[in-house]
Amino acid sequence: MDGRQQGDSSPRHCRSRPPGVYGVQGTPNAKNIPGGRLGAVSWRDNQGNFWLFGGGGLDAVENFGFLNDLWRCNPTTREWTWMSGSSTLPSYNGGQPGVYGQMFTLGSKNTPGGRSGAFGWTDPQGNLWLFGGAGFDAAGTNGNLNDLWEYNIAAGEWAWMGGSSTLGVSGSVAGIYGAPRSLTSGSYPGSRNFGVAWTDQNGNLWLFGGYGEDAVDQHGDLNDLWKFVPTTRQWAWMSGSSTIPGAWEGWPGVYGQLGTPSTANTPGGRDSSAGWVDTSGNLWLFGGNGFESTSGGSYTNGFLNDLWEFNPTTNEWAWMGGSDEFASSCASLFGPVCGGNGVYGKLGTPSAANMPGSRVSPAIWVDAAGNVWMMGGEGFDASSSYVSLLNDLWKFDPSMNEWTWMGGPSTVSGNGQPGVYGTLGTAAAGNTPGGRMAAVGWTAADGSLWLMAGDGPDANGAMGDLNDLWQYQAAAAAPTFSVPAGTYAAVQTVSLSDTTAGATIYYTTNGTAPTTGSSVYNGPITVSTSETIQAIAVADGGVPSPVATAAYAIDLTTPVFTLSVSPNSLTLNPGASGVATVTVKPLNGFNSAVSLACSGLPAGVTCSFSPSPTTPSGSAATSQLTIAASGSAQLRRRSSPWLPDSTFALATCLLALKRRKNWRLSAVLLVVALGAGLLSGCAQLELPSTPQTLTITVTGTSGVIEQTSWLTLTMN
Repeated sequence: MDGRQQGDSSPRHCRSRPPGVYGVQGTPNAKNIPGGRLGAVSWRDNQGNFWLFGGGGLDAVENFGFLNDLWRCNPTTREWTWMSGSSTLPSYNGGQPGVYGQMFTLGSKNTPGGRSGAFGWTDPQGNLWLFGGAGFDAAGTNGNLNDLWEYNIAAGEWAWMGGSSTLGVSGSVAGIYGAPRSLTSGSYPGSRNFGVAWTDQNGNLWLFGGYGEDAVDQHGDLNDLWKFVPTTRQWAWMSGSSTIPGAWEGWPGVYGQLGTPSTANTPGGRDSSAGWVDTSGNLWLFGGNGFESTSGGSYTNGFLNDLWEFNPTTNEWAWMGGSDEFASSCASLFGPVCGGNGVYGKLGTPSAANMPGSRVSPAIWVDAAGNVWMMGGEGFDASSSYVSLLNDLWKFDPSMNEWTWMGGPSTVSGNGQPGVYGTLGTAAAGNTPGGRMAAVGWTAADGSLWLMAGDGPDANGAMGDLNDLWQYQAAAAAPTFSVPAGTYAAVQTVSLSDTTAGATIYYTTNGTAPTTGSSVYNGPITVSTSETIQAIAVADGGVPSPVATAAYAIDLTTPVFTLSVSPNSLTLNPGASGVATVTVKPLNGFNSAVSLACSGLPAGVTCSFSPSPTTPSGSAATSQLTIAASGSAQLRRRSSPWLPDSTFALATCLLALKRRKNWRLSAVLLVVALGAGLLSGCAQLELPSTPQTLTITVTGTSGVIEQTSWLTLTMN
């Protein structure tokens, strides 16, 4: 993973958990940095700033617990600002209690309690929403929460928007489900942590699953899907079960037919999954820790790699990829955790057969093109029979339903790969974040992907909660050629293109690999000899794409010719003619007669060649092309728009009659005007038309070989 990192990669004690540097609240500073943590919540606001809240980690004095600090990062300056919450943890219980205030009311003292594994959304106004997680209520009780909060960025204050401010005797709050798919004020999700959150295209907030409480306060891996409408402040239970089977702590999945949506389909109960929203507004779910299907007669919990799509319009799930069952021997094969290995394929090459291994808590992003990027998590690599902290990078194209392995190792030794940090702030191909789980990520306004924190190894392999910040700029796609590589008998005009917005294409024609110092592509390239064109594309601020190569060879054994016209434009008046030169250039020993013709001429215009045919012999031959227009060509009658011809002429001549003292002479003039068509002359009705521009095709033919050229003709 190429990128830039910020933070401390060196070990802090045996845990490698760097403390936070908070600075002055509300004031950005280059020295500020959140402490190491996992299970935090991240958002991006409408101005492109990154936001971070809580998680389990270190405060300013290296106390470990559930944090409730809120941070803002400007990705341009890479400066952090501590915005709210506490910089230190209470020593007595490891987390700050929440200060709830009055429901639906912003308050400068309001603050959610410390927590990890909460849900987060951004609404259309750019405000931040927070739900649940494992943490502390208003009384300082530790458990699974179901409180809902909104942070108003403009006011810089929190408001408690729903749920309970205190936990029950079980350390949780049961859900109130109400009627399925019905928005009611009484419905409310139960306590939970490490579920999946989405914001749909209408600004509604969605959540799925997590580890928490059902309708009767039983805990386990949930598979319920909920929708919250901020404008009405109401929840609706949309699918899944309202209760957990007491014997198993989770329902198995109902997968149905691969790729086919159905109202009967439902993902199994799970926590620590990944989720995203596609460009059509559909919700996607991948992996996590939970339950497979029971089609094989089993009822097993483990690490999943199944892929699901939910359509909010039809309210239906579709199983889109991955496995619906663990291997029958997974308990013995994989030890205490069931799961499946990944199919990586070829680096950088998409394939329907590719599939990430089973995993929990990976980082996830969506780029500007709608592609999904996923990194790491805890899970299975390509071959190991045990779980590790992964740092593989994947890209998923929802339109093709295909995964591409983009970076990081396909196999992991030990607990996880250490990070390769390089030089602070400098992108390099060798830079790679170490393996990690429960990290956070942001997609910047420029399309770059940002990663921070999580639990994993540092640069020296020491395990702990990290606070390193990375930037990844995806490479541009490989350029494509308008003409396929091959052997040709004539000159070729080749165009290059790239699908990455704002990418610059560099190319060479001498067979050497291009760099950013090579020629910049600005238009078509003419290939007239044996050449090998190589090209790369570089995204704005990113890294080069793979080199795309094409060899264009002119067949030296096939005699051919080229045709050109000079000048390539003529302008003619009626009754006039123009002359251009047609050049026939032989290639590869061509010496046959070439017959010339033209097409596309308007009525009244002719063309002729002298000589025709013409025969090149060792050098180019020319022929004079003459285009002639007759006297009537392009003339059209045009009447006065405000007065008929005869009326205008008659009025003009009668006026002359009235003003003349010799009425006999005037009468004679009137008769002569009528007889000679002076009525039209008086009205000046014979006007030339608007000039016409046409494209004339000149064709040269010799046996089966035919070449064309063009000439622009303007007729006045």
